[in-house]
Amino acid sequence: MRETPVIAVDGGGSGCRALLRLSDGATRTAEDGPANAYSDLDTAAARIAGLVLRLSDAAGIDVPPVTAGVAGCRLPEIAGALAGRLPFPARVVDDSVTAARGALGDRNGVLAALGTGSFFLRQSGGAVAHVGGWGFTFGDRASGAWIGRAAVEAALRAADGMAAPDALTDALIAPHPLLRFRGATPADLAALAPLVLDHAGTPTADRLIAEAGAEIAAALEALGSPGSEPLVLSGGFGRALAPHLPGALRARLAEPLGTPLDGALALALEAA
Repeated sequence: MRETPVIAVDGGGSGCRALLRLSDGATRTAEDGPANAYSDLDTAAARIAGLVLRLSDAAGIDVPPVTAGVAGCRLPEIAGALAGRLPFPARVVDDSVTAARGALGDRNGVLAALGTGSFFLRQSGGAVAHVGGWGFTFGDRASGAWIGRAAVEAALRAADGMAAPDALTDALIAPHPLLRFRGATPADLAALAPLVLDHAGTPTADRLIAEAGAEIAAALEALGSPGSEPLVLSGGFGRALAPHLPGALRARLAEPLGTPLDGALALALEAA
């Protein structure tokens, strides 16, 4: 049975990818730069439109049904604004939705995406529920940037004599953190996350790692996820943090079944 051609899009802060699946099952892909609808709606629309039209033109077909998972589309009004700027009909969802579908397939479970930022998404009975994903200023708890900032704060408190120093705070103190971290971006702070994990066993690192685990557990509780559901950790910090989590969380860990683009394709095929 020949299927309707579809195009799936995975648009994120580091890049945008699109996949055309033809009616005979053959696929073609194309890539472009970042596509974040919240931070730059017009650029996201232009890049997604360019990829979709490029793939369609190369295949010699009209634009087929499009499903796009795009960063910054957590709020429905932003997803709608992005869809309205595209020169073809498209289903637009937040990239967390396609990431969870790719990681979990059609299983119930939770995706904890812990990179520079963070979000938690539970997929259950075809419905999805979010926790987090609000950005570094007001959230991103248990993320690389979050633990990096907490480590710098701990080092400053030790430097001021308000907390006991240890090997982790000493490693952060030189050169002077006020020179090193003034104006630091979330990416700068996330780059310190491996240092925290490398110092596991020190009081400061153990406290921060325990707090990250507690944030994950709190998110699972807020999502109503029972202990029997799988937990998939994604993102560079999430994968590195996994061995340091409490036993109850480690027992739930499962490998992702696929990528966010796989998730977008699955949703596109279902819609078609």
